Amino acid sequence: MDQLSNVSKRTVPDVLSIKNIIQKEVMLIMEKKLYDLLEKVQVSSEWFKVYRLQNNVIAIYEPYHYEEVISYLIIGKEKSLLLDTGMGIDNIKNVVKELTSTDIIVINSHIHCDHVGDNPLFDEVLVYDTEEAMERLKRGYSVDDLKPVAQRKLFEKEPPATFDYENYQILSSNPKPIHDGDIIDLGDRKIEIIHTPGHSQESIMLLDRNNKILFTGDSYYPGPLIAYFNGGLYGYSDISAYAESMEKISKLVPDLDFIHPAHNYPVVEPTVLVEVANAFSLLASGNIAPGKLIEWNKNIAFFPGNEKDIKEYINQNDLYRYEFDGFSIIAKRCHK
Repeated sequence: MDQLSNVSKRTVPDVLSIKNIIQKEVMLIMEKKLYDLLEKVQVSSEWFKVYRLQNNVIAIYEPYHYEEVISYLIIGKEKSLLLDTGMGIDNIKNVVKELTSTDIIVINSHIHCDHVGDNPLFDEVLVYDTEEAMERLKRGYSVDDLKPVAQRKLFEKEPPATFDYENYQILSSNPKPIHDGDIIDLGDRKIEIIHTPGHSQESIMLLDRNNKILFTGDSYYPGPLIAYFNGGLYGYSDISAYAESMEKISKLVPDLDFIHPAHNYPVVEPTVLVEVANAFSLLASGNIAPGKLIEWNKNIAFFPGNEKDIKEYINQNDLYRYEFDGFSIIAKRCHK
């Protein structure tokens, strides 16, 4: 409870209430307790925390950067699939080699920098076939592109000595296109590609029908869902497309046992996807109560209870936070 006791010692910013800070602190404590329930796998890297899930799925978690991104290794008899390559702060390929001796197929859930960092370590990477996605991975991310996410303030502990804050970049990788309905055969399991545009144009989910598992990428994770991108480094979000994608995905819920999101916590009960689909349907129609205008400085990134001013983190105006039961969505104005 040390973190909760620290709340009273802080000078609370005008932009956040005590209630919000406590909620963030409690969420962090709950998340850590949930991780304690998982089987931890020891690896040589101290940057990643690795957890063995059910059905030969391994979560590769980066808890020490504010993104808290999770990549997944799906192990098959003949081949294994790595969903996303993390931030590139430490070498995920070395970790994967410690976990399986099979050949690796790499797929990106989408092209945002926190999911493609170690792409260049692999001979080729599969990504959904949009012009923007293919060109971005071939181009990589420059030092200037990544300055907003490479600031020391965003790290909860020092990264490996091999990481250089001042020269952090993601080099070009070799993308190959995939399409909706494509099947990746790992020998004893087949993984289906589902195109789910909304968060970004090229976003996908992966479905393992036989094992009743859905990997949701950034289209759903336990945290505020982002639907406001409007060009630039992160491409475009689309509320209507998001609503259609989640409506399609919600129909899978009766046949799912687990969903594995790309941030914060790796195992979530699937029924939340029905509520998310309903929420996006309301946003897309405009038939929704006004959201809360985000009044805080949008150059601030939020760790639970620890707000940090990050240059150029978000520079859009008039973003609204729409609250639902157990989750929220951040978007441009959707209500009438």
